Amino acid sequence: MNASPTKLLKTAVALIAMGSVLTLAACGGSSPAPTVSGDTLKVLRTESFDGWNLDASGAYATFQTTPAVIEPLLRFAPDGKTVQAGLSDKWEYDPKALTWTFNIREEAKFSDGTPVTSKDVAFSEKIWASGFNFGSSYAAVKSVETPDPKTAVFQMKEPAISFDSTLAGSVAGVMPADFGGKTKQEYYRNPIGAGAYMVEKWSTGGQTILVANPNFYDPSRPKYKKVEVKVVADENARSLLFQTGDAGVVEYVTPSAAGSYDEASLKVLPPSQIIHLSMNTMRPPLNDVKARLAVANGINYDSMLNGPLDGYAQEADGILPTELAGWQPPSEPYFRRDMPTANKELAASKNPNGFPTEVIYDSGVQADALLAQIVKANLAELGIDVKTTGLETGAFLDRAFSLDADMVLWSYGAITPDTLDPLGWIRGTGWLFTGYNQDGIEKQYAAYAAATSPAARDRIVAEIQDEAVSEAPAVALAESEVINALADGISGFDPAPWGLYYYDDLAPE
Repeated sequence: MNASPTKLLKTAVALIAMGSVLTLAACGGSSPAPTVSGDTLKVLRTESFDGWNLDASGAYATFQTTPAVIEPLLRFAPDGKTVQAGLSDKWEYDPKALTWTFNIREEAKFSDGTPVTSKDVAFSEKIWASGFNFGSSYAAVKSVETPDPKTAVFQMKEPAISFDSTLAGSVAGVMPADFGGKTKQEYYRNPIGAGAYMVEKWSTGGQTILVANPNFYDPSRPKYKKVEVKVVADENARSLLFQTGDAGVVEYVTPSAAGSYDEASLKVLPPSQIIHLSMNTMRPPLNDVKARLAVANGINYDSMLNGPLDGYAQEADGILPTELAGWQPPSEPYFRRDMPTANKELAASKNPNGFPTEVIYDSGVQADALLAQIVKANLAELGIDVKTTGLETGAFLDRAFSLDADMVLWSYGAITPDTLDPLGWIRGTGWLFTGYNQDGIEKQYAAYAAATSPAARDRIVAEIQDEAVSEAPAVALAESEVINALADGISGFDPAPWGLYYYDDLAPE
């Protein structure tokens, strides 16, 4: 965790950012956390929900919500390093036979009362594997055998010692065979799953209401009969709703808003989120590595840590989040501000006098808006004219995934406990929305997935980290901590380091 933040900021933009922090703190106050009660869990968030098509998931809001309805075979543990039972209560890897065998709980049923069987798992795997964004995560699967209704055997093409981590991810939810008799479109409008909750209503940018699944495999859960999730874009509005007892959980509180909450209500997790500035390598001017290196060396990273991130972040040590199995740092020190080098790289580029460019960010994340302003101010010193564009989450992701932006400012972290997970995200997002060397990351991902020794994995991760430094398709601005706010009267809140948790773990006290 960062040391106590200094209040003397290093740029005018950072000073503005700190002013925003003080304003938020003054508006929201820091009165004691409210106590909530009742059988409805109310959750506030800033990000829009992507919907129930698992392969279309892009926001943490979606990764948080979909497993509550479409539960995977396994769950991640709160330690962020291991997996736990989900729909499967026993599983085993046979390295000689190259098989992962999963036993499906006898009690596992979909919300319509239909038992979950191995045929549902085999059908789901075909849907996962056909996905445009995450389908390649299952490239090592040769077939899924169904020797009996409660046994699913994944026959792998090559070693896959971390495949259990993949199946604990939110995008690996088990769906009924043939979508339960619905068309794909009908299913995604009104999904049937075997999770702790069922869908009563939902929307992308408004309210999603989930109700307890009476057929859930664990009759002691969920403790809350209903979960109401509401998207509230304004930081002050979320804080006010929390302080007045109208929310039990506020997800992903930004550092700039943390001062408006009582300190005891904040649940701060270890650094896990790579805040990155991604550069489009597919077109001018940032298809020039010299221009990208000028940007990377021209950013004042300290002003971000001491300003908008306000002590809830640390210096990044590479483009990959730390504290995951298989993580390695780059061989050389990571980017820090170095204006002589920035000017030298720009002078050697195709646009030595600078160039106009645009950075897009999610307008619902106040810290990102402030970080974008720091990027703009820093690069102006090099003669690079940056236009900043804030977009609603859905519109932001549309432009990011379609590579329709010069630069993208966002953050990412793991959702399962292995470095294979962020490597899959880098690959699935076109190298973090940059379009950089897709063949290379595909090969690196496959090699990591098939590696049979820690040393082999370490070499692959170090290679990726080093390439990220030398080519700079995306630059890690900082590694931030996830902050959630939790009201009194709720127990069982134990998220993984990246911030995701399970609604059915929570209970009213």
